[in-house]
Amino acid sequence: MSRSDFNFSARRNRLRQKTGTGWLMLYKGGEYFNENLQYLTGLDSFYTLALISLESDREFVLTNRFEREIVPDETDIADIRTCTEEDLIERLIDLFTLHRITLLHCDYALESRTPLPAEILDVLRSVFPALVIKGLPRELVDMRLVKEPAERVRMHEGIAVVERLFARLPECITQGVPEAEIAALIHEELVRNHFNRFYDIMVASGPNSAIPLYRKYDSILPPNHVVLIDICAAYKDYVIDMTRTLPTSGHFPEQMVHYHALVKEVHQQAIDSVKPGSTLRELSDKAQGTFQEHGLGRFYYNKIGHFLGLSPDDPGSQDTPLEKHMVITIEPGLYFPEERFGLRMEDTILITE
Repeated sequence: MSRSDFNFSARRNRLRQKTGTGWLMLYKGGEYFNENLQYLTGLDSFYTLALISLESDREFVLTNRFEREIVPDETDIADIRTCTEEDLIERLIDLFTLHRITLLHCDYALESRTPLPAEILDVLRSVFPALVIKGLPRELVDMRLVKEPAERVRMHEGIAVVERLFARLPECITQGVPEAEIAALIHEELVRNHFNRFYDIMVASGPNSAIPLYRKYDSILPPNHVVLIDICAAYKDYVIDMTRTLPTSGHFPEQMVHYHALVKEVHQQAIDSVKPGSTLRELSDKAQGTFQEHGLGRFYYNKIGHFLGLSPDDPGSQDTPLEKHMVITIEPGLYFPEERFGLRMEDTILITE
């Protein structure tokens, strides 16, 4: 399955039907993947901008000269123009003037993952003082939350790759192996299986497992302990996020057996409780309650999960009602800083009913 399996034009038309006013501008500079640009156009080219009317079928792509020849293979927008970074603003002014744009939706909020450069907005405001600038349409967020059939197929494929990888990892995990070696093995296997972006490959062994977001890879696996492995990476653009906690000596230390069984139990209870209309906050509160019943409430201090898709934290909050075909993580964990170990189990869940 390739990008051609996605109907980007149909997505843009759906957005037009839902909004009906103004224009939308999406931009990718020199670094970040812009999931909204990819979702609506299929593009992931550097220094590339899409200007899309939400009132008509007028739409334009401005892109760099190095990728100009391949861009038509990536998007179904017909009007593609070469544009250098230096003359981008001048070209935008021409388009805004020609099409008399007065309402612009763009990604510019402080909490945005891919904000439009402030200098572009500053110039547009000065040249077009009557221009109204708003954030991304809420309708776009809602569209991305509910996955299309082709998106679900792709995520199922990515989940299967990571599940096979986790099934193989125990044979590689033994005391004395460096965390970095395990991380390198995971990265190599993911690349071989068409993963193209990597947000987190966490290998936290021994006392490091008590740190929920450990990053260093500077330890070796100790005997009679655990290693917590979190894989968060994109399979053909779609993020898969899964975690397993594995013993370093073939079996869990006696003092951790009960805690690991409880985490697995809460993990399964949460998955069984996922249904349309429920929220991540409700699922997290239920997990907190179960841990509290066992006197462990204070050791559970991460939310139960988050939304997934083109980003590792797809649009949606802890209070967003879940719907069929949304994708979330379920990831309960217990962390014991004083005892110096932690346990987490995480799966990517496609809501089906």
